[in-house]
Amino acid sequence: MPDAVVIGGGLAGSSLAIRLGSLGWNTMLFDRLRFPRHKACGEFLSPETLEVFKELGVYEALKALQPGRITKARIVFRHGGVVEAKLEQPAWGLSRYEMDAVLLEAAEKAGTQVHTGTSVSSIAADSGAFRIGIRSAGGTNILYARTVFAAWGVHPRTELAARPAKRRGRTAYIGIKAHFGGVATDQAVELYFIRHGYIGISPVEGGKTNVAALLPLDRIRRKGNSVRELLLSAAADNKQLAERLAGGTVIPDSEVSIAPVYLSLEPDVWGIVPQIGDAGAMIPPLFGDGMSAALRSAGRCAHYGDKYLRNAMSMEEWYRAYRLDMQKEYASILSLGRRLQALANMPVVPRIFTACARMFPQLGDAVVKSTRMGPQTPPENGDDGHG
Repeated sequence: MPDAVVIGGGLAGSSLAIRLGSLGWNTMLFDRLRFPRHKACGEFLSPETLEVFKELGVYEALKALQPGRITKARIVFRHGGVVEAKLEQPAWGLSRYEMDAVLLEAAEKAGTQVHTGTSVSSIAADSGAFRIGIRSAGGTNILYARTVFAAWGVHPRTELAARPAKRRGRTAYIGIKAHFGGVATDQAVELYFIRHGYIGISPVEGGKTNVAALLPLDRIRRKGNSVRELLLSAAADNKQLAERLAGGTVIPDSEVSIAPVYLSLEPDVWGIVPQIGDAGAMIPPLFGDGMSAALRSAGRCAHYGDKYLRNAMSMEEWYRAYRLDMQKEYASILSLGRRLQALANMPVVPRIFTACARMFPQLGDAVVKSTRMGPQTPPENGDDGHG
């Protein structure tokens, strides 16, 4: 019987598997897709994220991929106003196609058994363990494990959860992304406002540019039959963005979409098992540190999972401590994201903000800093949070 089963091989799931495997636990990871694969994502790695990669032992392998260097952030409003801020430390732009494959390989080196092209169809508590239904090309199987971790992404898997999903926003979005050639960047991550949505641009490895969007699903219907058509149609709502993309070409096989996506109103950190990354909270685009948040939730959950497996903590104690930790980490992020989103969609506010930022440049720096993850708080039991 494995000690731990991780469902999902993205950023949160693979980083959790690295931690658990490194701690000596017999760990298995399942993902329904095969890797490498593209994913709808802004592909922006903040300085805080890079520190975690050093801790996980994957920093040098990721650096060898020659990620795009990012030294500033830029917000471009629909009326044409621009607010720019320098980052205190350089950040990276790196595709999920490359990054997730490196992380999964590191998980295998840490001792995790990685199974891609395999989906989990059921989870049930059974005599102090968990009974897991597995489905792959080879058929179906039943597996028992001491612990299970949900890292399945933005779609709440209510069919696998004992508790209903926490509240998420009413607006259904579609997340889309493509890599472009011919769209020059100046070491900046850019966020362009369009009507009720956002399109982000950032450099990634190989001189490519990632263009990712979160768009209201009901407003984008019948606007195109491909990701490229949807991006260009949405970009027409922001003149500067439309001009930026006009001369670019989509790199083949880089287009991907996911729908529906609902932004979280509160953390959803536990169903029948603990939930990490986007499964625990879908972060608003205006909070630009979503990958750092995902890595932090995985690290904290690995800490408590390790204590549970060592019989130093009960499952109920784990649930209470992890829920409290994630409330502290995520509640302010989700609240800030909703407030910024509401303000940015008011006709007058962006103009006032842009004018103030011209007079007081430090205002832009303050806004960007507010979207970074703050210092990590110690776990509730008072130790260092890394197991």
